[in-house]
Amino acid sequence: MRKLTQVAIAILLLLSLFPAVVQAEEGWSVEQAGNITSISVAEDGSRIAVGGYGAKAFVFDSAGKQQFAVDAKNVVTGVNLLNNGNLIVSSDDRHLYAYDSAGKLLWDTNMKRQVKDVSSSPDGSIISVIIQNSTELQYIDGATGEVKGTADISIGMKSVSVSGNGQWVAVGATDQYIHLLDSEGKVVRKMGLDSAVESVAVSDEGEVAAGTTAYAVELFDKEGKRDAKLAAKDIVTDVAFTRDGQFIGVSDFSGNFYVFSRAGKKLWETKVSGAGREVEFDKEGKTLYGGTEQGQVHKYDVGTVVEGAKKQARNQALLLSAIGVAVVLLILFGLYVMKKRNRLGIFKTIWRSKLIYLGLAPSFLLLFVFLYYPAFSGLFHSLYDWNPGGRTTFVGLDNFKRMFEDPYVAKGMGNLGLLIVTGLFKTLIPPLIVAELIFFLRSKKMQYWFRTAFTASMIIPGVAMLLIWQNLYDPNIGLFNQLLSGLGLGTFAHAWLGDPNTALWAIIFIGFPFIGILQLLVFYAGLLGIPDELIESAKMDGATLPRIIRSIHLPLLAGQFKFLIILALIGIVQDFNGILIVTGGGPMDSTYVPALQMYYAATKFDDLGYASALGVAMFFVILIITVINLKFLKTQD
Repeated sequence: MRKLTQVAIAILLLLSLFPAVVQAEEGWSVEQAGNITSISVAEDGSRIAVGGYGAKAFVFDSAGKQQFAVDAKNVVTGVNLLNNGNLIVSSDDRHLYAYDSAGKLLWDTNMKRQVKDVSSSPDGSIISVIIQNSTELQYIDGATGEVKGTADISIGMKSVSVSGNGQWVAVGATDQYIHLLDSEGKVVRKMGLDSAVESVAVSDEGEVAAGTTAYAVELFDKEGKRDAKLAAKDIVTDVAFTRDGQFIGVSDFSGNFYVFSRAGKKLWETKVSGAGREVEFDKEGKTLYGGTEQGQVHKYDVGTVVEGAKKQARNQALLLSAIGVAVVLLILFGLYVMKKRNRLGIFKTIWRSKLIYLGLAPSFLLLFVFLYYPAFSGLFHSLYDWNPGGRTTFVGLDNFKRMFEDPYVAKGMGNLGLLIVTGLFKTLIPPLIVAELIFFLRSKKMQYWFRTAFTASMIIPGVAMLLIWQNLYDPNIGLFNQLLSGLGLGTFAHAWLGDPNTALWAIIFIGFPFIGILQLLVFYAGLLGIPDELIESAKMDGATLPRIIRSIHLPLLAGQFKFLIILALIGIVQDFNGILIVTGGGPMDSTYVPALQMYYAATKFDDLGYASALGVAMFFVILIITVINLKFLKTQD
């Protein structure tokens, strides 16, 4: 039974690491004249209304067959299908129109200025209209077309959306704020965006999605708190909620259509020719309609995507429950084993030493908070699309798969290999030579002064040294080029850090003659620890100085070599400070290393899940190299 439980947990874990991959299928595509500006789907899904630059509004059945078309006399800025079959159309000809289910005009209202957007609840109880150069949102009577009220937004508006239940109205304003109004037209809250708003959608619960010019959709919960940010590949042109608010449809200017879960995870994506302009779900959220600038309307069956996401969420909940049960069983099993071996007395020993443990607690707490917790957090969040302060979406091994497709990581691994080889040489050979020279000085006083002289260089800040070398490499006033010019070798002058062929080698050369003080002191201390009797007996047997170094010093310094190799490998794999300061990874990607990509992912692109995965990958690389080093470089200790 225990083995079956373990196998079940392992299977669930593997399933959770690989998100469900499902594909939506395109149902039909029909071309219409003009750039699509608005799409509306009837509550029962039987009709779809489309408006665009062709100065006409079209109504199709669910199979894509045109039922009727109406002339709007200018660019159609909005269409809305109501439950009673009526169609509301706004136009740049300054008019708002209403048609019945057969396309017959019911009323025509002159709004005096261009109508920029219109949105209504399915029952027609709320029809909200944005007028050009107006700071007031207007509410229209669906029966007569007359203005029955206004809401003062106090700023120009760009997009409006009414929730399916008619309880909420979201307005995207030109001041990068979303204004959320209730059904009475009262502003409930304002939500600031990071960039200009292009489109807005609101769910029945008052959750808001705002498409922006910063290639992103910003999500706000029903309390107005921003809790997710969805990444697109271009300017977001439209967003739409499913009726239950659990999924979001998105279109962007590059012709991409997406479906995201409410948690912020991308579930599906497709690309069409031309810019994507509009998206709209049917009532059930199983069909997505997308409009393009080429006048095409695409219908996608995304029901399998939605169901797959719900199934995965259930699997993850089951997995977490199984892990919780397994942890409890493991603790109980551990206590049982301790009891069988009469080890439970350790708890009494701990209690007797409680004051000592209490004294250690502050130090251990700080150690845990600032060292262990960040490490375990990175390991945990490497499996997530991590947005601190917002929603965190489980993506399994997707971040690790992405590393194999990242050209900067591939380039960085090649550079890192060269840095490891040259770094080990710089770490071991020059310091060892200097340590041997100091050790064989006959005057103890001279040994002391040379050792002190080398150690004194440790007070020079590392950043200062990097900046000095950066100036030495300067193509105009740098010492290297000036020296070449003075020697008549001006043709060899070079932009050492600006040429992809020389930049990495220039960084490797920084620090010449590569006498690391820590390494020097470690080797020197090791030499001092060698018994004088060994060296004296070797000399009496006629051993020369090279033979003493080769046969006595090097074997007895194996522990120092092992220690310095491990430190060097850890430092080289983790270090990016010098490259960041001197070249920033350039020119192009010639000096990139994986650690620098990790830094940029975390700080520049706010991609903390991917940065965590890079950190975890580097940890395992260091671990493997360290184990190999410990395995093959043996010492007596």
